[in-house]
Amino acid sequence: MQRNIASTIFYSLLFAMGGAPTIAMLLIQSQPHDPALMYQIFIGLTVMIACVLVPLILIQNAYLCWKRKDQHLENKIKPLMQFYLLLNAGCLIYWLLYQFT
Repeated sequence: MQRNIASTIFYSLLFAMGGAPTIAMLLIQSQPHDPALMYQIFIGLTVMIACVLVPLILIQNAYLCWKRKDQHLENKIKPLMQFYLLLNAGCLIYWLLYQFT
């Protein structure tokens, strides 16, 4: 498997697991809410976002696995790999700031 394609698959799966809770938390924090309902809203939003995000990423990764030996795709996929890497770094920074501030 080509290096950029393998990295894109890894970073996108990592984002699929960590991106849904991050997006849910950002949506919750942007709305005024009752603190007692925060956990229920968080879990519900995480599940709803994951039900959309995970299948899309799995379809993308199935396509990338199918075309894994295509050198032209290897060169075109590099920006997507970097985008997923930045998304993962952003999610990590958000959760670290949330935890320690």
